[in-house]
Amino acid sequence: MDEPCKVERGGFMTIWQIILLIAAFGALGGIVNSAISGEFNYPRFDPGAKVWRPGWIGNVLVGAVAALVVWGVYGPLASYDLVTGRTIELHLTVAQLLTSLVVGLSGGKILTLMAEKQAATISKDQLAATLSALTKG
Repeated sequence: MDEPCKVERGGFMTIWQIILLIAAFGALGGIVNSAISGEFNYPRFDPGAKVWRPGWIGNVLVGAVAALVVWGVYGPLASYDLVTGRTIELHLTVAQLLTSLVVGLSGGKILTLMAEKQAATISKDQLAATLSALTKG
């Protein structure tokens, strides 16, 4: 009765379904980044820090695009010849999906860090201006 686990061959997927799946995993990575960094807000301009905060929507979009770019550069499409249009056999592995998740997390993290760096620079400039004004007065 106890049969070993069998992995059966999958069905056919179009290139658009694969692209959508890769982008979805990248977007999921962006959501995870938002949860980790506490950026579950809508995109907004922070007037005090004079910086644009991408919020969760920015993290999701950047995660999806970053995952697609990395998959296109390092995945099976990297060897596709656009001039000859030669058809290639595409494979979508678990590793590719998990890599898309990590890339989405990293892409969103890079966006968040850029916003935080800009805010820190503005804060330093404001602090320097305040200290300068206090020492002159």
